[in-house]
Amino acid sequence: MGNKMCIVLSGIGNRALPKNPETSNWSGWVELLERSERFKLVGAHDVSDLSIKRIIDRGYLRPEQTYKDLGQMLSELEPDALLVCNPAESHASAIRKALGYNLHLLIEKPFVNDAEEGKELLDLIEQKGVVAAVVQNWRFKDVGKILYDVIQKGVLGRVGHIFFRYVRNRENPNYPTYIFEEKHPLLYAMGIHHLDLFRYILKDEYKSVRGCSFKPPWTLYKSNTGVNLFLETKGGVSVIYSGTISSTNKVLMQESLIIEGEKGTLVNEGQWLEPPLWFHPSDSKESINLTEKIEDASIVGQYNKSDEYILEDFYRAVVKKGKPQCTARDALQSVAAVQVCQFACETGDTVYLD
Repeated sequence: MGNKMCIVLSGIGNRALPKNPETSNWSGWVELLERSERFKLVGAHDVSDLSIKRIIDRGYLRPEQTYKDLGQMLSELEPDALLVCNPAESHASAIRKALGYNLHLLIEKPFVNDAEEGKELLDLIEQKGVVAAVVQNWRFKDVGKILYDVIQKGVLGRVGHIFFRYVRNRENPNYPTYIFEEKHPLLYAMGIHHLDLFRYILKDEYKSVRGCSFKPPWTLYKSNTGVNLFLETKGGVSVIYSGTISSTNKVLMQESLIIEGEKGTLVNEGQWLEPPLWFHPSDSKESINLTEKIEDASIVGQYNKSDEYILEDFYRAVVKKGKPQCTARDALQSVAAVQVCQFACETGDTVYLD
């Protein structure tokens, strides 16, 4: 590896390269890699001619640096690392191919769709001795970091329960067709962020879950688009999670997070976990804005800040042969939690995690 880490991309979708940069909530991986002093994007793979054309037309890569066959790209370019940014059902295949070339891996959430397959991949990753980091970026937005610090430093005291509500309109007919074929899209598209965040800030794992799922008559999705869940952690914290991606709401914020502890309450109302984060001490009528000093509280600013942090953390882990902030093993726990939530909704039973 030279002065810069040579990285290739699999999946030139909206997360990697926004179709409408002016209105996007993030700059995207391609742009952040272009700006980076740590990385050099040397190639990209996608099965879509339109996606490949977009990255060429915007001047990020030359035609000969783009591929429709992932294996061919890995063989010809011999990169240091692969950024896996294709649809979740393709993650496992891309990871296996990259491991065949002993590449380090930066993987968009979820790590994989199936926990059992994830366990097999973990064995391969550890055999190869490569770094495998997963993009669980809710952890690394400013609100996520501050939540972790406040809870772990005991400012809130013992945490009793978390209330989380999510109301979003994701009923967009312009989305790719595969989006509407996904099973339990709320859980796998957004629940993976939220449930992972709660694990992270509590430093705790889920013990059990019960719940149900639903969808309204106007939905474009085949699967249910909403859930009501009650989870309990091994440490005794109750998590009440209720959400839908079929909301027609145009007034309320998408996310409403309330964390109650013996010393007070934390509250965040936002679209994508951006500031402000309020602390309401139980012994005072004064409220404290814990994010008051954050310079860029915008949605785009928070996405980019967390993504840049993840890139820097990945680079550090590779160069110093250490662990990234979110390892594949860590991320697999969140995949397992989402799968168990799905099973609980489908069966109506209380399901226990190992």
